[in-house]
Amino acid sequence: MKTIISITVCICFITSCKQNISKQEKETGDTLTVEKNPATDNFLEKIINEEAEEANYNNTSSNFKKVYNERFGFSFEVPAQWKAVDKSNNGDGYFLETGNASADVRIFGANIEGNEVLAEMEVKSCNRTEKFSFADGNNGIKCFQGKDIYYYYDTKKLRITCYIKGDEKWIADNNESLMRVVKSITVSENPS
Repeated sequence: MKTIISITVCICFITSCKQNISKQEKETGDTLTVEKNPATDNFLEKIINEEAEEANYNNTSSNFKKVYNERFGFSFEVPAQWKAVDKSNNGDGYFLETGNASADVRIFGANIEGNEVLAEMEVKSCNRTEKFSFADGNNGIKCFQGKDIYYYYDTKKLRITCYIKGDEKWIADNNESLMRVVKSITVSENPS
C-alpha cells in the first residue's frame, strides 16, 4: 500500500510541476530549455567506461575475431584491431571501438515476442528500407534514418540490430570490414 501511495504522490508532483511550467510558458511566452551539464555528462561517461567489459572472443584468426552474446545467443565477427565492449547494464550488446572516435557502431539484441507492433513501428520510422541478406541466409532489413544505418536481423522472438553512424569517408574506407561484421551476425537456436 505504501508503494502505491508513494507512486501516486510522485505522479501528482510531476504532473503539478509540468502544469506549472506549462502555465508559466503561456503567461510569459518563454519556453523551457534544458541545458546539458558537461561535468555530469563526463562523470557519467567515466563511470560507464570504467564498468565496461571487453567481450570474450572465440575462433580468433589473424584478421577477425568472433563475439558471442550469451543473453540473446547471437554472434558476429569483428576485425582483429577493433574491440567489442559491453557498456550496458544488462548484457544486451556491444559498442565497437574502431579506432575512430567519431564512428559509432553498435550491435545489440532485444526481445520482440509480444512487442511485434513496436518492432514494426521501428521499421516504419525509417526514411527508406532495403532487403538485406545475412551470411547465414536470414533475410533482414537495412534501414536508413538520415545518415544513420540500421540492420535488423529478426527471429520470431528476437531482433538483433547493428547500428552504424560515421562520416561518409570513414564508412566508405571501412565498408568491407563493416559488411563483414553485419553479414556475420547470426542467432543460435538455443542461447545459453
